Amino acid sequence: MNRTRLCGISSAALVLVVAAACGSAAQSGLDASTGTTSPPKRLELATAGAGTPSAEGGASAIFPVRPTTYELDVKLPDLGPSALVRRMKGLPATSIDVQRFATALGLQGSPTRTPTGWEVQGTEAMLAFVVTAGRTDVSYSLGVPGAVGGSVGASGGGVTNGGSGSATTPVPSPPVDISQPAPPVDVPSSDEARTIARELFDRLGVLAGQSWSTDVNDSGGIAIACAVGVPCPSVRPEVFARTVTFTLMLDGTRVDGVNWSVTIGEHRRIESLNGQWAAPAPLGSYPLRSTAAVFADLRNGTARYTGPQPMRALSDAAATGAPTSKMSPKLPAVAVHITGVSLGIARWDAYDGGDAIVDLVPTYRFHARVDGNASYDIVVLALDPAAVTFTKPAPKPEPLPAEPMPAPAPAPGTPAIDTPAPNTAVSTPSS
Repeated sequence: MNRTRLCGISSAALVLVVAAACGSAAQSGLDASTGTTSPPKRLELATAGAGTPSAEGGASAIFPVRPTTYELDVKLPDLGPSALVRRMKGLPATSIDVQRFATALGLQGSPTRTPTGWEVQGTEAMLAFVVTAGRTDVSYSLGVPGAVGGSVGASGGGVTNGGSGSATTPVPSPPVDISQPAPPVDVPSSDEARTIARELFDRLGVLAGQSWSTDVNDSGGIAIACAVGVPCPSVRPEVFARTVTFTLMLDGTRVDGVNWSVTIGEHRRIESLNGQWAAPAPLGSYPLRSTAAVFADLRNGTARYTGPQPMRALSDAAATGAPTSKMSPKLPAVAVHITGVSLGIARWDAYDGGDAIVDLVPTYRFHARVDGNASYDIVVLALDPAAVTFTKPAPKPEPLPAEPMPAPAPAPGTPAIDTPAPNTAVSTPSS
């Protein structure tokens, strides 16, 4: 039996529809109770992540899509004529800010400029700040740990040869004693991990006085390989790390897609950190579609979802020679029952003058249930189409940082002054 430790793999999985608790239809914090006001300007939201039906081009699905019907179990309430849209304002990062992050993470090194922002490279880890027009993405990670255990090669005494050199009956090899991986050491409990993460983010200053909800997920696992015909023993699952995710709360509502996460492993060491250093700012009140109209879009397959959708074939796939599925298997239809709806908020990639930004837009969370399964939410865009343009402009090239000018030669008799080499850290005051 071979056993290998899988480290740093979060148990949280990416899903197409996120299950969430059913919220109340009443919503006071999204400005839905106010009258519709003229929005400051039309929003430019990215087409990525928005559902586009294959019927647009008459193309079949690349992968089979299970037929779905939506049934209303209740009358949908009216959730107001308008709601607030916010924009995430990326904070400008200086070398002082980057150094503060590195110190809090125990990373030895000095900030250096890169074509995309800042970087601190240590002997075992790296911290990176990617700065664009409207966002500052932060990531930190340790080096990839070496795998524990491994496969066992063939034994030299497994086959005997006769005088003619031909193989005879194989002789079973003696059992091989395989070393077991050491159990994890000093991995914090869920409550301890939550406290460690909160203290770290408070030192970094990324929570910025906002309200955040927290979730803790276990990471790690055991992979077992057994010989054919040999029953595999049951192995007690072991936790090698815990990932704490902070999700932004606005007016008591979780904001889908705006979070900070940190993974804490053995000896309570920070293994990774990810997030967007930004703060939400009101952009204006925008008109909403009625819940009935958006539900009709859901039924017709034209709703705009906040998450990934099944990939469809291109309408011109046959002309370009791309493979298509002419005959999809007949899958039984599933009936989804809608038991209510509430207002939500979700992150949506957007553009402003061609620059990539992030807007926080109102959504409708249709509370759904399939017979015999747990309830979940179907999250779709709630904005009136008249207020939105869906676009995917070509990204603007980011200019490289200016190279430092060479220092003038000192006058004769003047002591030489040391000048920093290119790409070395230069501290500037925080704004």
